[in-house]
Amino acid sequence: MTLRRLYLYFLPVFLFSGFQAHSAGNIPVPIDSVNLTRIQHKKVRKLITQQKHFGARTFDDIQPVCFNLSDSAAYNTFQKSQVINQEINTVWDNMVHQSPSDEFNGRIVSFGLLYSKKSNNLLYQNETFDGIEVGQILFFNLRMLSGIKNIAVAMEVTRMDNAQKVLEYCYIDHGNTRGTQQFILKPLPDGKTEITQITRYKCKSRLRDRRLYSFFHERIVREFLRSIKNRSESRAIAMANEVMM
Repeated sequence: MTLRRLYLYFLPVFLFSGFQAHSAGNIPVPIDSVNLTRIQHKKVRKLITQQKHFGARTFDDIQPVCFNLSDSAAYNTFQKSQVINQEINTVWDNMVHQSPSDEFNGRIVSFGLLYSKKSNNLLYQNETFDGIEVGQILFFNLRMLSGIKNIAVAMEVTRMDNAQKVLEYCYIDHGNTRGTQQFILKPLPDGKTEITQITRYKCKSRLRDRRLYSFFHERIVREFLRSIKNRSESRAIAMANEVMM
């Protein structure tokens, strides 16, 4: 067989193989394909498998349920701010590029699983993370009452505004909570940054709304903001030491 004939014979094979690989990477991931043995928390595993009972076959079928302005009276509001001794771009970079395994690794919140609707891939604990992007669904475990009670929560990234420095998450459908969490960064005149977290939420249970959610949510947000503050300010100290050296 001549070289030209070999080329004409194998070219369609290569093209077809490349097309298959590209298509496979853009196929929504089935919920059944999750390796549950790689997820530490029982409640997170249960929340993921429960999605099938609500008609979701792939992770792309899972939809967010954000704060509804037309029904705003039914929602509760929580707001907390933190001043960070670091300029706004550094704080933003720390917030959106920190691995969720490190970001959510406190006494109350721990990371379970991430799914990207854009890349159609799963990210398990301690795997390489490129950064937050719209369409990511994050599953967490909330450890309450010193571990006596655990609750699984999932949220989807619905807005990421690099210019305005706004990050927004919405709770996923069929969970115990509906609503939106926003993180808003604002530069201060002295080179510092103010980060404000606003949650507008409503729960299925009125007791959960008024007592449990507000009580633990305040501690979760405080833990998260403290983590961002410590990491950002530690980076500032490290950079200052490099300049002095």
